[in-house]
Amino acid sequence: MRLGVATFTMQAVAAHHGTAAVRPGSRVAAGRSAGAPLLPHRPSSSRRRHNSRSSTTCQLQSTRTHVPLSKERQPGREQSGSSGGGAMLPQLAGTAPVHCLPDIWDRLAAQHGDALAGVDPHHHPAEEYSFARMAASITQFAAGLQSLGLSKGDKVSLFSENSGRWMVADQAVMKCGAADAVRGVSSTVEELQHILQHSESTGLIVQDAATLDKLLPALRGSDEGLSSSSSSSSNNGSAALPIRFVVQLWGEPSAEAAAALGPALHRYGDVLARGSQQAFRPVEIGGQDLATLCYTSGTTGHPKGVMLTHANLLSQLANFQYFLSPQPGEHALSLLPPWHIYERTVTYFIYSCGTCTTYSNIRCFRDDLLKHPPDYFVCVPLVLDALHNKVEATLKKASKLRRALATNLLAAAAAYVQARRVVEGVDLKYALQPRPLGALLQAWVASVLLAPLFWLCQKLVAAKVRVAVGVRKFVISGGGSLSPFLDSFYESIGLQVLNGWGLTETSPVLACRRGVHNVRGSVGLPTPGTTLRVVDPDTLRDVADGQQGLILARGPGVMAGYYRDEAATAKAFKAGDGWFDTGDLGWRAPAGVAGSAMAGCIVLTGRAKDTIVLSNGENVEPQPIEDALCASPLIKFAVLVGSGHRALGALIVPNSEALEELAKERGVDAVPQAEVQQMIGAEVRARLASRVRWEHVAAYEVLQDPFSVDDGTLTRTMKPRRDAIFKKYAAEVARLQSHLR
Repeated sequence: MRLGVATFTMQAVAAHHGTAAVRPGSRVAAGRSAGAPLLPHRPSSSRRRHNSRSSTTCQLQSTRTHVPLSKERQPGREQSGSSGGGAMLPQLAGTAPVHCLPDIWDRLAAQHGDALAGVDPHHHPAEEYSFARMAASITQFAAGLQSLGLSKGDKVSLFSENSGRWMVADQAVMKCGAADAVRGVSSTVEELQHILQHSESTGLIVQDAATLDKLLPALRGSDEGLSSSSSSSSNNGSAALPIRFVVQLWGEPSAEAAAALGPALHRYGDVLARGSQQAFRPVEIGGQDLATLCYTSGTTGHPKGVMLTHANLLSQLANFQYFLSPQPGEHALSLLPPWHIYERTVTYFIYSCGTCTTYSNIRCFRDDLLKHPPDYFVCVPLVLDALHNKVEATLKKASKLRRALATNLLAAAAAYVQARRVVEGVDLKYALQPRPLGALLQAWVASVLLAPLFWLCQKLVAAKVRVAVGVRKFVISGGGSLSPFLDSFYESIGLQVLNGWGLTETSPVLACRRGVHNVRGSVGLPTPGTTLRVVDPDTLRDVADGQQGLILARGPGVMAGYYRDEAATAKAFKAGDGWFDTGDLGWRAPAGVAGSAMAGCIVLTGRAKDTIVLSNGENVEPQPIEDALCASPLIKFAVLVGSGHRALGALIVPNSEALEELAKERGVDAVPQAEVQQMIGAEVRARLASRVRWEHVAAYEVLQDPFSVDDGTLTRTMKPRRDAIFKKYAAEVARLQSHLR
């Protein structure tokens, strides 16, 4: 990802308007204040050598390494810091040290008491939780689960979307020393059955009656061979999994479920009532004990169960504060599904700081951003794109004068922040080569000349846009690639976007940008305690900084292995000595480049398995090209094809909202397909015009059906699944390839 240098004349600002007028944040320093993440800050001067064992034996490393950042710390390959396994909270009077994740709740109750912890406005009944109530509910629910027979080492399948009750159930299961296998209710029944069986669960917690009803055949004893405790064996005589209890979090069970499961079925309130009648029996839990099984998306075959320990999860809480410092009394909006480890660990961290969380969903989040404006918002890039589109649509409805004023001021702001990147040494264009003196001088002059227009933009336009967007301080983006135009837009309106990167297998965050060192186009610096290597994909030998390679990771967040899958675990750690193969390609910004403050920042370029090898031998990483295409307001998704050919092709999903808006402006029902094809073609050519010849798209197919989660072409975090797309659109791919040389 390369970012160009903005010119400084007003004529150049006007020219810039065509591509960045509404695709432009200023910088806001995010320092540590006295507020209260419960886990202590690890000073960068603390250095310990890495002493890990091979993770192919499913053992978690207990000592990690980490390094410094920009002016505060100089990033390098080996980074020092404390291990997640040893993460300890500063002890409060009357509370015990924290050795496992659920221990944080008693501390939070002691520290924050009746302060608001969680708001759940979209369930019936709507609920609010103070920190004291949340801690008490977790302990009470855990006691209830113990009364149902849950013991240390057991597994419980938890199939639900986000809510305060999800958090209570999740933490109660862990408090009992058990582990939960988590998934969402929109998953197919086959996938849920696989997780229920593969995880060897002895308990099941579901969101509602609809979720339970679709699992009833399996619980009764279906061809898959599952049964509940109310039947001694499956109807067809196959081996049955001994489910001892089923809990429904919301609503009343159906009559069919009540009849089928009998005394094994309990409502959320029933379990709390049981817990109120007996004291919770404390369980000894250590950092190396299994906390949860997170099942991967499973683009091919069944999903794998990622084993994450309490040490893995605590390491995230200990180290997130390096990037973000939420304070008591501040608010966060929770949108993503809790079974996605990115949302889940950030929510744990938000709670651990004494910050309030409001639970939203995909249908209500735009309204919730205004009703419950958050200081922090965790989302995926597609959500940021949707908010940006909302701003563009609002500008189009304004009068010509206001629209012209707003777009020109936003263009000036975009040019200003681009110039400031060059001046501050955080423009990726100069990460590998020294910044020329002429470029520095030009950028400095541009920043001086454009500063008044930037200030005016913040007062007249950006302030209103930020109110419309709803986020007051930080957006934390992850789960996918963040397009450069979105980065520029949010920087221009003064809203910090901290882009991070990681995997389910790494708990998940491996690297993240910081408010005080927000290098756009990168995923920032490694998480404290984490070491990243960039290696040749074939030899696994380290490559020089600035050179693309495969990224390996080692640190306190790296999983203990895949549950009941030694072969997959061995493959993931094929590099040996605890190095996990992330499957991502990228490069590290080198140190010693004159004028650069980006040393150590990680820049991702794509997935190793997605690399397209053209017949002329050129290797093409599709992600940056797809991001460039999706910068068009007319293109929702783009997926490249072309391996074995001399040129690239693209499957294009048009932006239906943009086309509907265009049709309304013209007073017609729909834009003719022939015209859509022409407009898409023009956008494809324009967006890739500046790229090297072999990165141009020679042919494209505009798809009539959008990608969706339901048909498997999108993951549940809205990322395209290439294998599923190529399978569903096999005819279109074949037709496309016939036009490629």
